[in-house]
Amino acid sequence: MRSTNNPTGPVGTPTLKGGILDKILPTRALFAEWSTRDIVVGAVLAVVVGVIFWGADLAYSAFFSAVPFPYWYAINGVWMIGGLLVPFVIRKPGAALLGELVAAFVSMALGNMWGVVVMASGLAQGVGAEMVFAGYRWKKFNGPALYLAALGAQVLSYLLDIFYNSYFKTYSWGLIGLGLVIALVSALVLGGLLSQLLGEALARTGVLSGLAISRERVKRI
Repeated sequence: MRSTNNPTGPVGTPTLKGGILDKILPTRALFAEWSTRDIVVGAVLAVVVGVIFWGADLAYSAFFSAVPFPYWYAINGVWMIGGLLVPFVIRKPGAALLGELVAAFVSMALGNMWGVVVMASGLAQGVGAEMVFAGYRWKKFNGPALYLAALGAQVLSYLLDIFYNSYFKTYSWGLIGLGLVIALVSALVLGGLLSQLLGEALARTGVLSGLAISRERVKRI
C-alpha cells in the first residue's frame, strides 16, 4: 500500500513506504542506480531472451507438452534466464524484474499457447530472483547468489503453476513434490549455469565493456 504521509521518495518517485512489498523488495532502490547504457543493454538482452522464450514455447507446444507431468519441468529452467542473465550482466537492482517482464512480454507478443498468463509467470520469476539479490543487498550477482536466485525464481513460478493449474486436484502431492525437485534442478542447470556461461561469453567479446560484469572481470584478471 502507498503511504499517504510520504507519497514520494527523496527524488519525487512513488514509493510503497511501510508496505509489505517494500519490506520484501525496497522498491525505492530499484532502477535508481541505472545508467542509460544499463537500460539499453538490459532491454536488448531481455528482448533476446524473450525470443529464446518464444522458441522454447514452440518446442514445448510441439514436443514436450506430450510428456507426462511432472517430467516436462526438466526444460522449465530455460524460462528463468530472463531473471538471471540480465542481472548477471547489469548487476543493478531491478534487473531481474526487468529481464523477466520484458522477455515474457516479447514471447507473448510473438505468440504462444499461454497468452497473457506468461506475464504472471514472468512477474513471479522476476520477484523470486530479485528477492535473493536483494538479500545480498544487490552486491552479489554471481556464484551462490546467481544459483540461489535461480531457485528463488523457480519456487515462486512453481507455486504459481500449482495453484493456477490446480495440480492438487489432479496429481498426488508426491508427484507435485517430484515436479518441484525436477524444476529446481532444471533452474540450476538451464537457468543459472546457462545464464553464467552466456554472460561470461558476452563479456569475453568486449561488447559489455564499461558495464559492471566487465569491470568485475578486469578485477579478477
